[in-house]
Amino acid sequence: MRLPDDRQSEVRVELVTALFVAGGTPEGIHDLGRFLENLNNPSVSRQVELRGPAVRPLYHATLHVDLDAPLLVRREDIVFATFDGPHFARGVVKAPCVPVRVLLMAPPFQISGTLEMPPNADPTQALRTAMPPFFALRFARVFDTDGVQLGEGEQIIVNGAAVQMQSATRKHIEAAHAPAAQAKRAELEALPVEETERVTRAA
Repeated sequence: MRLPDDRQSEVRVELVTALFVAGGTPEGIHDLGRFLENLNNPSVSRQVELRGPAVRPLYHATLHVDLDAPLLVRREDIVFATFDGPHFARGVVKAPCVPVRVLLMAPPFQISGTLEMPPNADPTQALRTAMPPFFALRFARVFDTDGVQLGEGEQIIVNGAAVQMQSATRKHIEAAHAPAAQAKRAELEALPVEETERVTRAA
């Protein structure tokens, strides 16, 4: 069943891959619960369809382009996503959980946030089974590999398959010289895309 356009327009997502950021309204999605269900359902299309999409290179916010047709994004290429819209519980009764701070290494990002785990569970052992293919991470902060913070949000969606390393820790790799690292990031953002790719490959 397709929802009225005014209901669907309440929802907006931003899908972040290793190289691009795509934003738009996910087709047929009207709440966070349904979005997670679709991402984790192997029988649903391997691609997320965005209506009214805009896309940009990862580190070039000023180079975005508004597309005049829907955009298809492969689920497996998503590293994490933000979701702006309602979240319905759907009457599911949840087991008691406690929040545990974790660090996820999902190149090219470090992601720090809170996962819910069973009480009295060993956090390291719980991490082995706590992550379905796509899951919600609360109170998240996203850093690049140099430790420069890129953003934060009350809740983001992480692709478990993109996570290479994980630890139940509050720490993250911090930028050794934050001003220098931020200056380098600003320098990269100012370069044309072709020049940035050459510099990145040479690094």
